[in-house]
Amino acid sequence: MIKSDNYLAHNGNKLDVLKLVLAVLIVGIHSSTPGMVLRPVLRLAVPLFFIISAYLFFGKQRALPSRSARKRGLLKYGRRILLLYSFWFVLLLPFTADLRQWDVDFGFGTVIEILRCFLFSSTFIASWFLMASLLGVALVWLLASLKVKDRWILVIGSILYAACCLCSSYYGVFSRFPGVVNAYEAYTAIFSSPFNSFPCAVLFVAIGKILAERSLWVSNKMLIASLAVSLVMLYAEFFYTGGCLKVVSDDCYFMLPVVSTCIFMLIGQSKPCHFDLDTKKLRAASTIIYCSHGTLLWWLHKRLVAMGIDAGASMSLLFMFTMTLFITLVLSHIILTLEKRQGLRWLKYSH
Repeated sequence: MIKSDNYLAHNGNKLDVLKLVLAVLIVGIHSSTPGMVLRPVLRLAVPLFFIISAYLFFGKQRALPSRSARKRGLLKYGRRILLLYSFWFVLLLPFTADLRQWDVDFGFGTVIEILRCFLFSSTFIASWFLMASLLGVALVWLLASLKVKDRWILVIGSILYAACCLCSSYYGVFSRFPGVVNAYEAYTAIFSSPFNSFPCAVLFVAIGKILAERSLWVSNKMLIASLAVSLVMLYAEFFYTGGCLKVVSDDCYFMLPVVSTCIFMLIGQSKPCHFDLDTKKLRAASTIIYCSHGTLLWWLHKRLVAMGIDAGASMSLLFMFTMTLFITLVLSHIILTLEKRQGLRWLKYSH
């Protein structure tokens, strides 16, 4: 594995392209396209996003000379995430208020609900990832600053992630214990579903941290073999849980951390790639696509239903996927063009 201080020099372009691919996969998840058979592959997008974000953050952290400098780095990271979140929260607020019905009987309780969603769930669709990433990184950073060893951070992350799996894909097992179900429902009433919140992120953030701070190397043959086996096991999980258990959500599977780690390490150990384009724009586009696609999919679904069209039909799903991808790419181009103009530089907070 290439050391993190040299990672961008070797893999920055690949990473930018990968982020765009992952953003497209997430559009596929939320539009249920191109079909259920590819769902396990699509589900790799969020874990890889978590690992990439944590890897880059902790890679920068290891170059800082003191705890105070590292703390400033954490605050800078938090500021960037919050500015990004705030930009899209304000821009999409009219749609989000309609979607979440915040405009119905608005009062103090609504304000508390918005704050809860902002911190632990989603305001605009798919926004949970932003705060999950921030809170996950902050938690792992705090544990590390308290001299908690990496293996124990991994244990904590694994326990939290196992709980996420049991609450989502393996709910059929989880639901056999009424006392545990009651505790889970009490937790979600206060916070949100853990598989769409920061508990889901901690394990992947820990993986990103370890890869950033240690010069790990596994032969490509071993990584490819591990990837093949773990991918087969991931599909076995998918079909087993879908066919034999009650599934609340298919967000989390036990093999996702293994598959995503193998993919990330293979990218890090592969030869540098050169692209005849500005891949930084692809990186920015991936963020814009991620933040805007969910609301656009919801709006398109609403329009199709209003027109009397079956929004769940295969052709409708394909239409929504294609149109959302096209519109978000156009939106990315417009934002990246306009942000260069005087007075519109604040558009940079969109990515």
